[in-house]
Amino acid sequence: MTGNNRLSAQVATGMFLGAAAGDALGWPQEARGGLVGGQKERDRAQPHMTFRRWIRHAGHYSSRYRDLVEPGEYSDDTQLLLATARSCLAGDRWWQRLTEVELPTWPLYQRGGGGAVLRAAAAWASGRPPWDSGNSARAKDALAKYRNAGANGIAMRIAPHVLWADTPHALVQRVVRDGIATHGHPRALVGALVYAFALRHAAQAQATHGFGDSIEAAAGGLIDVDQILPELPVGWATSSELDQFAGAWRDTNKETQQLLDIIADSVHQGAMSNPETTLERLGCTDPKVNGSGTVTATAAIYLASRFAARPQGGLLTAAFLRKADTDTLASMTAAILGGLHGIDWLGDLALTVQDAAYLTKIAQRSHARTVDFGHWPDRPSRQSREGLKLTLLSASTNEGSEKPHEFPDGRRFRIADLETLDDRILRARLQLSDGQTVLIDAPRPSNPPVLGRAVQQPARRHDDSGVHTVSNHGSAALANEDPAPEAAVVLAARSLTRSAAFYAQLTGRDIPVRSGTARVGPGLLLQQKPADTPIDTASVSVRITVGLLADVARRLGLDNERIPSSPEEVLEIKDPDGRTVRVSQRHAGVGRDMD
Repeated sequence: MTGNNRLSAQVATGMFLGAAAGDALGWPQEARGGLVGGQKERDRAQPHMTFRRWIRHAGHYSSRYRDLVEPGEYSDDTQLLLATARSCLAGDRWWQRLTEVELPTWPLYQRGGGGAVLRAAAAWASGRPPWDSGNSARAKDALAKYRNAGANGIAMRIAPHVLWADTPHALVQRVVRDGIATHGHPRALVGALVYAFALRHAAQAQATHGFGDSIEAAAGGLIDVDQILPELPVGWATSSELDQFAGAWRDTNKETQQLLDIIADSVHQGAMSNPETTLERLGCTDPKVNGSGTVTATAAIYLASRFAARPQGGLLTAAFLRKADTDTLASMTAAILGGLHGIDWLGDLALTVQDAAYLTKIAQRSHARTVDFGHWPDRPSRQSREGLKLTLLSASTNEGSEKPHEFPDGRRFRIADLETLDDRILRARLQLSDGQTVLIDAPRPSNPPVLGRAVQQPARRHDDSGVHTVSNHGSAALANEDPAPEAAVVLAARSLTRSAAFYAQLTGRDIPVRSGTARVGPGLLLQQKPADTPIDTASVSVRITVGLLADVARRLGLDNERIPSSPEEVLEIKDPDGRTVRVSQRHAGVGRDMD
């Protein structure tokens, strides 16, 4: 399949990184996000384009534990967007990939997932669709919840379909087919459609985007129900259920048109309108409706239109709106703004959001429409999930932690880190073979082994880059560094976030910042130092080998004259602390880290 020529790779990257950055920025402020300290703690936060570390309550009510969220880590919104993107890479079998592999696997690593998607994912994991739940009282209750699921769980994940659909009709087909996998109420589906049409227009318009154009484009997503019914699978509903669905669809279209009229009126008032007042009128601060698909979609479209010329203002308004569904609102708003402006306006957020390199890669593959069926797991999903738990428990005894294993969705993984939370939960940080980072939390077994951050060997994924060696041309340069387990060298960083972002761009892989450190490779750890601490950088140089020097130059945005003309050349650059980094190209035939 040929690439999407109407959209640039930069637009695709802007959409994906914008969505992830908005999610990570708004997640701590979400009214239902579980922030320790509650609303009082949320009110203390100031709107800044900076990620922060925070602690949330996670788990079920009977087994609550404290979950430390590192700066830039994203929630279920981005997880599901990526799951959708991987499904789309399966070409014509994208829906099978979504329902047979991605959704059944997602609950294992979900963070902050909504009830509708979790229930649907559990149904798909058991081998049945959520609209075919059985005749028991429990099954009928689950079916009723599915039919009434009208939240924003579809809209937040549909950006990849915008890149794959050539026509408006194709986009409608893909969004509806995707949406019914988890939600059965028109509010979820109509919200996803109007948002998809607005996102598509923004991505295609770019420089020609006019004031309020996204609102007009969104109205194109108000599709007559007679065009929707043929897209539903056989057996999706009884005749009477279809009649109820059709009536609810027409009512939802009318409601959504009223919401679009509200935002159009506000946008036309320009600076005279108050964004917070408009968002309140839409229902964004009402806990009874602020998670609705139509409310969130129209609010995101409004903010992207209102702040089209000042995108950071739109993102901050969404991410810090009091008592709102801030992670999803900010994610959807920033995806539209990313479609309009690319990534430059995001600043450091684009570099420091979790899995930035992976997000960029999958956005570019989605733009190119690279069909890759990947590995479909052979074992049933439930069996694979149980096998994963056994693997992690085995690794907690420090046995086999460095061996690559198979994730239930068919990807390979290595265990990058193990720790315990509240002395009750075993947390494994996994680095998957394609570059994504996931966290698996599970109750510790009885008589557990002694844990901590015992497994420190970082996951080394299938990519073209990695730290080769670190050269120390004067031992005094590192004499005062605090040693770290299994790290040959620890280098001080004045700004750990900026340094980690630099090395992430350089190597093309995500480098998470955790507990004041960032692991660049098996032998190199960066460590945050106070700003006034002197750092001797003149006597230290870092040597790195990569697959292609040209890729490094492209990621760093180097001028053409600085790009090496021969694979034998060495590229010399400075890291944020002034150390010399010498980058050379790996010789042909040298194996990669993970197959």
